[in-house]
Amino acid sequence: MAGPNKKDMNQNDVIDSAKAFFTSFGILFLVFLIALVGSIYFPPKSGEEAAGGATAPAKVDAAALFKANCSSCHGQNLEGIVGPNLTKVGSKYSADEIANIIKNGRGGMPPGMLKKGDEIKAVAQWLSEHK
Repeated sequence: MAGPNKKDMNQNDVIDSAKAFFTSFGILFLVFLIALVGSIYFPPKSGEEAAGGATAPAKVDAAALFKANCSSCHGQNLEGIVGPNLTKVGSKYSADEIANIIKNGRGGMPPGMLKKGDEIKAVAQWLSEHK
């Protein structure tokens, strides 16, 4: 039934079509596998990290840090025991000055009682509000 105007499809044409299909499919499948493995080893970041910013710092409970690390010398109510009274320390020192004392020590207070910068800053700010 094939006429002179119709192209006869022979076995080589079918094989060539199948090779082209499977080559394309193989390339797409390979790209999919690379993306899958990449997403396992390098999971997407969430929140502000994905936007390029830093993650939001966790809120530091300065009062709890003070009670855990400082109250043995300065008292539960800042009244002073071995260390000085801190009830009005904010009227004498700024938050930066208090942070410097916490970090580097002073007098009988040893340096490094708090090690993390955000904790030092939070406790210093909290103490500077006591005037």
